[in-house]
Amino acid sequence: MSTLKSKFIGTIIGSALGDAIGKCVEEITAKEVYDFYGGPIEGFVDPHPLSPAYGSAPQEVSDETKITVILLESMVNKKAIDPYDFYNRLLAWRQDEKNHRYPDPALLTALDLLSSGVSLEDAGFASASVEGILRCIAVGMFHFYEPMIASEGARLVSIMTHRSPEVYDASAMLAVFISYLIKGDHDLRNFSQRLELLETLGLFAKYKKHKTYMDKVKELLEYKATLEEAIHSIGNSTYVFEAFPLSLFIFLSHMDHPMSAFWSAVNSYGEFGGDTDAIGYLVGAYIGAYWGESVFPIYLIENLENSGYYISLADKLYRIVEEHIKGG
Repeated sequence: MSTLKSKFIGTIIGSALGDAIGKCVEEITAKEVYDFYGGPIEGFVDPHPLSPAYGSAPQEVSDETKITVILLESMVNKKAIDPYDFYNRLLAWRQDEKNHRYPDPALLTALDLLSSGVSLEDAGFASASVEGILRCIAVGMFHFYEPMIASEGARLVSIMTHRSPEVYDASAMLAVFISYLIKGDHDLRNFSQRLELLETLGLFAKYKKHKTYMDKVKELLEYKATLEEAIHSIGNSTYVFEAFPLSLFIFLSHMDHPMSAFWSAVNSYGEFGGDTDAIGYLVGAYIGAYWGESVFPIYLIENLENSGYYISLADKLYRIVEEHIKGG
């Protein structure tokens, strides 16, 4: 059984690996991937010329990981989830444009509105992009022992920049899922417990229609759908209730072979392309949270940009959480 520390490190390393590798084929069709790479990608590769990541190095992450790192840095510094500190760090990052890597336009717009004194409600701003929830893996780690608190903390750090009913619910469900994976209360090699966990996730949806996406994942798992069938049924775009439920399906359909889930996630482009870096990020986080860091091949970790720093951050957060638990 993986240690708690290993799971913390695995969550961060897994998400960064999924982002770094998945970015290379983001928005690229299956035909374009096969024509260029000769088949599915299976490691660090140069980004496809039509990918938004073209020009970046194979081992580099996108800004999706960077936003999570900013939240982690804030949490480690404050030993708490401090939305004001996180916001100020986001503003500092927003102004440092030379270090941006094709960031989410919705995030930039939200930060510009907020920094100019215009609230997102007054601006009528809404975004249902999956990028708005990715940072919530850090909240799930921090409150892994209290899923209900994790759900509320996740909503707080997401809706400050991505405001929509979809993000409100998906952020909570993502943090709760990470918390349950780290706790390890469910033996997910048992099919009935996978379905039970999906049912539990649905309870954290305020909006009934969002619970139905968990039901769809259950149906696909029971049907033993292929990745292609799941993409056709759910979708794989940046819309949060396509990328998020698809990531759950991919992870839960490969419980005996976690790295098969990882490679399926970063190759989840389908016929029309897809948000492969976000899906890879999510599935990588799930794998690390459930199995621990040792599940990932060492050569991937060693070649990942800034992997030592990610490990250090995860270790520091683990120590803070351990102190909180001991302190009651």
